[in-house]
Amino acid sequence: NLFTLLPPGVSKMDKKLSHILDSKEAVSIPQTKPCASQRHAVDAAFLSRLMSPATSDAIAYLLQTFSRAAKAGDDEYAKYVKKQAVAYAALAFLQPGSFSQSASAVPASYASQTLLDIIKADGSSNLQMPSGFLAALVAHMAEMELPGYPTPGGALLVLFASHPESVLPLLMKETLKTNIVERFGPCMTAMLELLQNKQLAAVLANSPYWLSLAPSAHSLEHGTILGPIFRLSCLPETSTDPATGRSVAVRHPVGQMCFADCTRRAKSEVDIAVENVRVQLHASQAQVHNIVKGMLKDANLQDKVFTWISATLKHNEIRTREGYQFGFLMARSSSNGFLFNLLSVLLKLAKPFFNPDDAKALKIDGTWLLSGKRLDLSKETRVASSEEEVTAWMDVRNHARIQQFKAQQAEREAAGGAAMQTEGAEEEEEIKISESFGTISEIFFLTLRTLHVLGPSRVVKDLHKLSQDLHERHAELQGSAEMSEQREQIEAQLGLLLERRLCYDVVLSDVTLLEDMLLYARLTARWLLRLAQAPASIMPLPPPSKLFKLLPEFAVETVVDTIKLVAQTHPSVLETVAVPVLHDYLNFFMAFSSSLGHIKNPYLRGKLLEVMSMMIPRDNSQGFEFGGGNLTQLFQEHDVSRKCLIPTLIQFYVDIEVTGAHNQFYEKFHYRHYMAQLLLYVCQFPVYLKAVEKESEKTEEFVRFVNMMLNDAIYFIDESLLKLTEIRKLQTEMADQAEWQKKPEEERTAAEQRLQQNGGQARWGMVSSTEVLSMMKMLTGHILNPFMRPELADRVAAMLNYVLMLIAGPKCIELKVNDPDKYAFKPKELLALVVEIFINLSQHPNFAPAVIRDGRSYDQKVLAKVHRLLRNHGLKDEQYIQKFWDFCQTLKGLESDQMELDAQLGEVPDEFLDPVSCELMRDPVLLPTSNNIMDRSTISRHLLSDETDPFNRQRLTPDMLQPAVELKAKIDEFLASAKKGAAAAAGAMEVDQ
Repeated sequence: NLFTLLPPGVSKMDKKLSHILDSKEAVSIPQTKPCASQRHAVDAAFLSRLMSPATSDAIAYLLQTFSRAAKAGDDEYAKYVKKQAVAYAALAFLQPGSFSQSASAVPASYASQTLLDIIKADGSSNLQMPSGFLAALVAHMAEMELPGYPTPGGALLVLFASHPESVLPLLMKETLKTNIVERFGPCMTAMLELLQNKQLAAVLANSPYWLSLAPSAHSLEHGTILGPIFRLSCLPETSTDPATGRSVAVRHPVGQMCFADCTRRAKSEVDIAVENVRVQLHASQAQVHNIVKGMLKDANLQDKVFTWISATLKHNEIRTREGYQFGFLMARSSSNGFLFNLLSVLLKLAKPFFNPDDAKALKIDGTWLLSGKRLDLSKETRVASSEEEVTAWMDVRNHARIQQFKAQQAEREAAGGAAMQTEGAEEEEEIKISESFGTISEIFFLTLRTLHVLGPSRVVKDLHKLSQDLHERHAELQGSAEMSEQREQIEAQLGLLLERRLCYDVVLSDVTLLEDMLLYARLTARWLLRLAQAPASIMPLPPPSKLFKLLPEFAVETVVDTIKLVAQTHPSVLETVAVPVLHDYLNFFMAFSSSLGHIKNPYLRGKLLEVMSMMIPRDNSQGFEFGGGNLTQLFQEHDVSRKCLIPTLIQFYVDIEVTGAHNQFYEKFHYRHYMAQLLLYVCQFPVYLKAVEKESEKTEEFVRFVNMMLNDAIYFIDESLLKLTEIRKLQTEMADQAEWQKKPEEERTAAEQRLQQNGGQARWGMVSSTEVLSMMKMLTGHILNPFMRPELADRVAAMLNYVLMLIAGPKCIELKVNDPDKYAFKPKELLALVVEIFINLSQHPNFAPAVIRDGRSYDQKVLAKVHRLLRNHGLKDEQYIQKFWDFCQTLKGLESDQMELDAQLGEVPDEFLDPVSCELMRDPVLLPTSNNIMDRSTISRHLLSDETDPFNRQRLTPDMLQPAVELKAKIDEFLASAKKGAAAAAGAMEVDQ
């Protein structure tokens, strides 16, 4: 041992320095003298030992020396050795061959890799990082002045982030090779260790690897310092087929490691596997959050972090475009996992001001969205302003003009003069865009944009497509033969699909993430209501300010899509949301769905009502676990909904008819479906029924609503029943296997595709028609007059006759298909539903005459068959069936009377006939726009859908119609004479009998 024997005159203190340096030469340095006088000797001994052939690894020796010196405490020699160890280590890391006998043998990346391995502390190096060494190394290198290393920070930049062999690029490469269940911990620890050092973080944030080497979403995710740690996820990705440009599913390593062969594992085992992966994902996200949060605490780094996030969102704007799902577009964006992690971190940063009543939330500055400081949102669609208005309001020249006008006004008033009254110089509302924004505003709006770019609705579409594929493979598996090659192939496909689905479930069923998203959505909803200056009663909103009108639509849409994501992927989370939060959601939905002034886009207002319908409590079969939970009493207790929901639904049902969009015909059905669900649900509560009755008193608006319902019912019934007849034909052809197999394969494939397509359309039509008829049943149970208005009565009766004829008429056999439940075709239930509407309306005196006026579908034989079906199948109780039969007899009597009257009328004068329907007019009116005369019921029916004169297309409204008094008197006289003749003929017949 070097220190077993001490030379004469050597003290134990001298031995201490020798121990620290592990050097014989150091023994002779007397430490009784001040260190300052012995530095030359200490340096010589240090360098001699460092350059000695016995020192095989200079970096290892320096780390060990620093550690021994640190253990020596406050000794001045130990402190000096620590300082020199750091200085020599800096040279060793910058110039790996500096202390080596054979410099050429040291690889270029040796020093960087060694330092990285030590920082990671994952066992890849035998060395350990002494406490305080990295901080001391960074502090020293920040001040180094060597040729080729500009100050400040030049040496740090070279070692850590100047070229691919620097420490950070090496760490990035290693991170990209890891995943959340394998080896990611050491890489994350190293990143945290490096970025929590303020001096080093400042240098790294100004390095090429921070942002400047990332011209695309892909390079930002893979080639920037923060990219690889945000990329750690388990969400499956896609690649692009170069031949077709379509996206192709790619297996995720986490899925392969954790969810392989899940089709053969117990559900409990699979659930545990999913939860284990989620725990690892949470750990990764927590560490990334700590890194970002630490950097944001440094005022000098805040802007760098926000700029990096902004660049990420800018490079991923392509995700907001239509058709993004096509592979060639998808390939130009970041992965879903990367963006979900970014969202998770931003939500954690926003959590301190999630409470909208907190003073912090009041600091959100809406002008951030107009400033262009981080993101250029100039091309975004605005909620309530045109491109021309955006240009005018945001033009800096207009701002200057307003300021000049105000200054002139102030000067004039100060001089005692009157205010200027120049034409066009009236005071304008000025939009003052802040010059700087606080951290709260930055985090809030970057989170908002991240949600928009990520696109929860698009992710849900991917998930639904995956679920549909799983369902189809299951069906194919059940139809395949045991132990067959086909079955093995299907099982393999099923396994891959399930593996992919479980990867999605890890993230999209993460209750913590979903709850944070919902709380952020609430914060945004409340902020929007505050910006709209909503009163305490919420509705009606005051006229919108310019600032509100200039908001991009995604500010509203993001709230909607977030709640929709939760409702469609994990609805049970909504059941446990606090009641005040749920009320905030409904306030938001109600306020903006009913205000055209605040949201011009009818489809965006439709989405508000669509997602509102998803808050209807449902049963376990639809994902609800707590019987509705806090949603159960929501609509009954929410004051704004009780007062305003019914008028909003009825008005929007009409408004969505004409939007000007190319696909308006089909889009309206999408939104009316959700409005029907809302209407049917809330009308089980008396307060909403009273609201419907009150709304029906607004005759013109309510009649339009009923007319739209009739249009929809007729379309759905025609569409679905027509498809059922086509399905029956195809099924009949396929049933004859001998003849079917003789057909060419292409013809059989085309027929099978038609069968599948027709089946989907038939099911959609049957579900929709049942929904509309259910609304009519509910409404006619309480309100009759609007349905029996002259312009609607005949249409209502004809529609009901038509359905009864299709179900019970001579051609009903054409609707008999195999597996009718597959197409939602339930003829017995449909028949009972129509009969209920029939009986409800029979209470009104105008209904029976309207029924028998229908010359197309009214048939006593069909009604007699309906009566038998009701009784034979027990669809209604005996008393109800008798009520139906009594009404049928009433119709029969009326029909007889009408036939006698028609016989007496003989040939009707042309001037008494409606020019469109060719029927006898009962209430003729003059159309002032063309001077033509029509029956009021006919023209009113036309004006319900199109407020133009049918003869010249000029604008015409119901209030413009003028009664044709003289012509009506002639018609009345003609009818009275005919009725008198019919009565006389009937009396003569009775005398003869």
